[in-house]
Amino acid sequence: MRKFSIWAFIGLLCLCGWRSEGNAQQVSKGKSPNIIFILTDDQGAHLSALGTKGLQTPNLDQLAHEGVLFTNSFASVASCSPSRSSIMTGMYPHANGHWRNTVTPRLSDADQEFGRQSSTVDKVGVHEYVQTLPEVLKANNYYTAITQKFHMSPPWKFPYSDRNPVSNDPEEFRKVIAQFIEDSETGNQPFFIQANISPPHRNFDHHMSKFPQYMADPDDIEVPAYLPDTPEMRKDLSKYFGCIQLADACVGAIVELLQEKGIYEETLIIYTSDQGEPYHRAKASPYYAGMHVPLIARGPEILQNIVQDELISHIDIMPTILDYAGLPIPSTVQGSSLLGILENKVNTGPQRQYIFAEHNSHGPPRAEHYPSRAVFDGQFYYILNLMPDKDYLLPADLQEQKVWGNQSYTATEHAEELFPEQYAALRMLESGRPAEELYNMNTDPGQLNNLAQDKDYESKLEELRSAMKEWRKNSGDDFDDPLDIPTRLGNP
Repeated sequence: MRKFSIWAFIGLLCLCGWRSEGNAQQVSKGKSPNIIFILTDDQGAHLSALGTKGLQTPNLDQLAHEGVLFTNSFASVASCSPSRSSIMTGMYPHANGHWRNTVTPRLSDADQEFGRQSSTVDKVGVHEYVQTLPEVLKANNYYTAITQKFHMSPPWKFPYSDRNPVSNDPEEFRKVIAQFIEDSETGNQPFFIQANISPPHRNFDHHMSKFPQYMADPDDIEVPAYLPDTPEMRKDLSKYFGCIQLADACVGAIVELLQEKGIYEETLIIYTSDQGEPYHRAKASPYYAGMHVPLIARGPEILQNIVQDELISHIDIMPTILDYAGLPIPSTVQGSSLLGILENKVNTGPQRQYIFAEHNSHGPPRAEHYPSRAVFDGQFYYILNLMPDKDYLLPADLQEQKVWGNQSYTATEHAEELFPEQYAALRMLESGRPAEELYNMNTDPGQLNNLAQDKDYESKLEELRSAMKEWRKNSGDDFDDPLDIPTRLGNP
């Protein structure tokens, strides 16, 4: 019955064809909009516009002032590859087949490495029948380009017109984006540029040694509640914040270029991060800090200086871009267009009661598999651990200091006596997690007090448990073990 369920779900998606929700207003203009999608790497919802202490992000704050800033935006998964493929398909990782990080070509590789003859093809990746955003845009005469890293599988499902590995240098971003725009103009095509920015991905020292002027002051930082407030931790966080400030400078360089070319006002800009901050109990986990990300949208006809608190998912980005461009939205998309919210249309947008997210594995090793599902109603955060008795090996960048420069893991270990709750949370992350977790984010932002066994919260637990069950059924989440998730299925 489970096999029948997943294949019936796939067949239903394909029979439905395309879900046409194109923005008729954009179509009537007779011109497809230029789009820049800016994606930082491992940045939690930390901006000075969001009130983050010790952080200055003037360029992103200006974008927020000129557009819509979302305060409740969430990744569908807190790992790089599945998050990026989720964004590019508008689907949850378990549904599109791309459930873990994958080995993919580097952006500096030859063109042949991005086709079906590529020598770097992971066995995990999106299904052939799923239409990706680059595929839809290419089919509609868009010039598409990507920076920093690829990290999606299989490579031919993401047919960008051009690629460049620029990662953290504001001036280099200016030059590369300028060349992309010139190439699109040569072909008389509208452009979609996915400007991936490496910081604040670790190693922080790699970024800060080259751009020390962006370092943050450790004394000005407010340490997240799930981490111990020690000098060692503050030092690590100051580098993380410094990397965000460097990323902000890269955004500023892109904006200045658009202004110099006289196309800033007519360009749609969407900014977010692939997942939350690169700390244990955030990245590569089902917890709030790994899913909560910044999201800003600004462009023609989009409201200005608006702060929006609605629950938003990364799976909403693809349909929003296609809707804005007046293009059809594939029926496989599980998200909803945000265009109605951005343009202040009544009774439009997702209008969700819950947001859902998942974690299956960060990398291929079985030791890194730890499938979990999460649901958040705006106050209470529920986690269902599907294999609770299994130990979990943290990804290397979340614990290794020698290679990745991570000081936070050892800082937490060293703080066992002064910060026993934070220490216990780390140990529980690696082994001994309960089957269910429930947290009140209003009173426990660090998710340190599990309420799942508290009788005062029985009704809330049952509500979120039921919501989770319904979502898993409706989204085709039929398997508890990641190894059973169908991946890279061909056209039925």
